Amino acid sequence: MNNNELVEFFKLLANQRRLEILMLLNESCMTANEVAKSLKMDISTAFRYLDQMARKGLLRVIHTKDGDRFDLASEHIIHILEEASMLLKKPGIFSGNAVFHYSVDTKELPKPDIVLDVRGEMCPIPDLQTRNQLTKMQPGQILMVILDYPISKERILNHCKKQAYTVWIAEKGAESVLCIQKPIEYQKD
Repeated sequence: MNNNELVEFFKLLANQRRLEILMLLNESCMTANEVAKSLKMDISTAFRYLDQMARKGLLRVIHTKDGDRFDLASEHIIHILEEASMLLKKPGIFSGNAVFHYSVDTKELPKPDIVLDVRGEMCPIPDLQTRNQLTKMQPGQILMVILDYPISKERILNHCKKQAYTVWIAEKGAESVLCIQKPIEYQKD
């Protein structure tokens, strides 16, 4: 990326509404209508911003039977937003005392109480199914999530940070296995 491209990238992010859209999409992919409702903005403005960011490579469009959904183009965008939040030290964005154990061998993972295999699924299925399953679980139980959609993996890990879960992570190629333990002193989502 040359200097002009970098300047254009930050110009794109300098718009508060575009940044709000990216932060919203950090949680889950959405339609233009869902973005407009969530941010209380005109649908045409929301679509224009989404389209601009998609054309610049920040977002990608997922065509579904229910209409086009917009998602972050890469997990790197999640990391940029996370790092910016950490630098600004905004309270509450990544609160909690989450513990992450990185492992390369699935044999080192703890025995799960529940297994959720969402390989082949795209946004928002892995994120929503994981959150729903975690909500149903008892404190101390372990959920194993097997997935191959990297943006969903990052969203799930961000959710785990906020909720102070303990997470074991094993990766093999594009596939990830997450074992998530709900804290004993759990507070409802």
